[in-house]
Amino acid sequence: MTKHGYIPIFDEESGENVLVSYDQLDSVLVEKLKMVAPVGGFCYAADDFVELPLTHAPYYLGGGWLPKQGKAEIFAPSKSGKSFLCLQLARCIGAGEPFLGMPTKQGKVLYLQFELAVEALQKRMKDSRQDYSNVFVGTTFAMKLDKKQGQEDFIRAMDAVRPDVVLLDPLYKMFAGDENEAKDVEVLIDFLDDVIDGYNCSILLTHHSGKDFKKGGRGSSVIEGWVDSYIEMKRTSKKGEPLRIRLSPLLLRHAELPPDSIFGELVDSEFILVGEEEKPKLIIDKVREYSEHHEEFKSAEIMEASIGSRAPVQAALNKLIQQGIVERTKPGLYRRCK
Repeated sequence: MTKHGYIPIFDEESGENVLVSYDQLDSVLVEKLKMVAPVGGFCYAADDFVELPLTHAPYYLGGGWLPKQGKAEIFAPSKSGKSFLCLQLARCIGAGEPFLGMPTKQGKVLYLQFELAVEALQKRMKDSRQDYSNVFVGTTFAMKLDKKQGQEDFIRAMDAVRPDVVLLDPLYKMFAGDENEAKDVEVLIDFLDDVIDGYNCSILLTHHSGKDFKKGGRGSSVIEGWVDSYIEMKRTSKKGEPLRIRLSPLLLRHAELPPDSIFGELVDSEFILVGEEEKPKLIIDKVREYSEHHEEFKSAEIMEASIGSRAPVQAALNKLIQQGIVERTKPGLYRRCK
């Protein structure tokens, strides 16, 4: 057994291996030996481990959103633009370009889509008018990553591409088990852990939210506990308006500071970074603003200005009277307090 601080070196005179202290070896050779001679195949003495010449672990998506050999999930309701987002993220990492204002580390990307037909995926890529260098894409309806055949097909793709980052979209289509059963979900994540370990890659999953959006992704919470980054994606625009979203990291295991939400708007098949949208004003706020521009006014005039109907306008006026902002001079007539 090798003693701590020593390495067996072949002695030509004796024809045997002898234990030589690291202190007696050339410093460059010491570092090389530490890299190739761990204990038990992958373990190191702690004080040797901290001296290994390792590079800083990169974040493929900055701020801790997707670390090297990391695991992330983005969950959102249907029709929120998850697939548009994934394709854009794949392109940005492939090119090393910023993604919605966040820096990326360039790497080879494999994006597998389990919902769209090949024609639909191709159209989205063409519509974006972007270059997808360093990105590999595939679309299939039949690959189940918790089944032997699906795992073999996936490994065949991994061997061919050797990606740094894998995007899988969406979870429920690549999973044959019951997403509410922890033991079924564990089959999937155990396989993905083997993939991460074997290919030194990072994996990002997209998933649908449950009926109660506040409870996160649908089904078992096993995946929420497995990932390093757990990201909520919510549509903020109304039907008929341009698609706008808010990305809110609920968990970033490696982030140094609490992250802020990011807002985007879909333009030509990709999201552009936009500012935070203003919250809709309450009727009381609108009535207060009206009073600031009218020294005297009638409640009927407020309703004619399409601020609100009779009951909510009256309730707002009563509240403003209590706050000393307006006063009633006659029934239905008010004025701003000075």
